[in-house]
Amino acid sequence: MEGSIWMSHKRNGQFRRLKETQTGYTLVEAIIAIAICGFGLTAILGLYGMAIKTEMVSKNIFEQSIEINSMYDEISGSLKEPAAETLSEKVAAVLQSGYPDYRLEEIKSNDEPNLYTIKISHQGPNSREKVFFFKVIWRPS
Repeated sequence: MEGSIWMSHKRNGQFRRLKETQTGYTLVEAIIAIAICGFGLTAILGLYGMAIKTEMVSKNIFEQSIEINSMYDEISGSLKEPAAETLSEKVAAVLQSGYPDYRLEEIKSNDEPNLYTIKISHQGPNSREKVFFFKVIWRPS
């Protein structure tokens, strides 16, 4: 057995074994334990960093979806009011009044009467251009 010394002594004509054990850890065992703890901590801290990045992306997506939904509500509300403006003028007025980072790209008429698809783009800071589509019902006066 490693770490212990076996001795035999003769006493009263019989042999008996005495076990002398050594306790404690060797330097190699301590270094291996520290290395294992280091790998574990590195993995945990890596996951923590990834969680922070994911939270930031989720927050941005949530804020933008709220902004898009409120923009859609304002556009839909403005279309219910009778006016002599065209659809593109009404949408442009809503975008200019509260959403300066968004740009009206095009308005298409669908197969259904009075149903239109509005294409709006957004260029955020340090991001690529994002495009959003709204479907609205508008009855010209």
